[in-house]
Amino acid sequence: MDTFGNYKRQLFTSFVIGLAITVVLLVLADLQAVSSVFRAMDLRYLPLILALAPLNYILRFIKWNYFLKISAINPDPLVNRYIFMSGLSMTITPGKVGELLKCYLLKEHVGAPISQTSPIVMAERVTDGLAMVILGFIGIMAFPYGRAVVPVAAVLLVLLVALFQFETLFNRLLCCLEKYSILKKVVIFTREFYQSARLLLSLRSLLFTVGIGVISWGFEGLIVYLAVKAFGGEISILGSFFVIALSSLAGAISFLPGGLGVAEGSIMTLLILGGMSTQVAAATTLLTRFSTLWLGVAIGIIGLVFAQKVLKASS
Repeated sequence: MDTFGNYKRQLFTSFVIGLAITVVLLVLADLQAVSSVFRAMDLRYLPLILALAPLNYILRFIKWNYFLKISAINPDPLVNRYIFMSGLSMTITPGKVGELLKCYLLKEHVGAPISQTSPIVMAERVTDGLAMVILGFIGIMAFPYGRAVVPVAAVLLVLLVALFQFETLFNRLLCCLEKYSILKKVVIFTREFYQSARLLLSLRSLLFTVGIGVISWGFEGLIVYLAVKAFGGEISILGSFFVIALSSLAGAISFLPGGLGVAEGSIMTLLILGGMSTQVAAATTLLTRFSTLWLGVAIGIIGLVFAQKVLKASS
């Protein structure tokens, strides 16, 4: 499986888009002025800013392992770490659907069927989204702008979770579809997917995983807060939570690779509307996205390379 070979085109395209967005931000904010903001940056904040995103990944890895345990999947611990890391490289795929790569790597490693592992990736995204909604509601009092996005996202996510709570209705629907032989394989896959997803999205599971999500994504909110401080600006912690929640939800809804363009535009716009100068807002946006997106992609590429090496060696 030449996963990395197939992925390089997507990675290159995303880098080009990311570079173009960076250039646009610099032009809009005045390149020379933004450079001055970076030169005046308080570097004491930088180590913590760069450390917070990996802390987010560690907590998300705990959630990943919890979902694996519920699904009765037991990969080798070392290989499992590499598989999880590899998923970070797929953050820049539309809607993060590239994270299904982890399912294929698990199938290659322990033979777990996609119908059993793909619900884990879905549950990760749903619980991340719910965590973002909670952070958005926590920070909503700090910003009078863009408030409609959070309730809309909340309704959509709650409806999705509710869908997996009505097993009888769902089974009746599948029984109707089973009458058509052409849909037999689809029905079998869907039934297995549904059963796995129901376990992952139970109330007990949601309380634990969404709780972890609030803490882990809260770290990314703190990145915004610290970046603003480092560049001499002012923002409340609640405000920083709202900025990261709204920009992440908007990026996810856009279904663009990594939310590129939408997330950056949302962060910068909210900061400017909050009274920040264009230059500080642009510098904060660039540093935030480097820490929360591109650093993770780099870690993910390393994990993908090692995952492939280990799996090839064991095959």
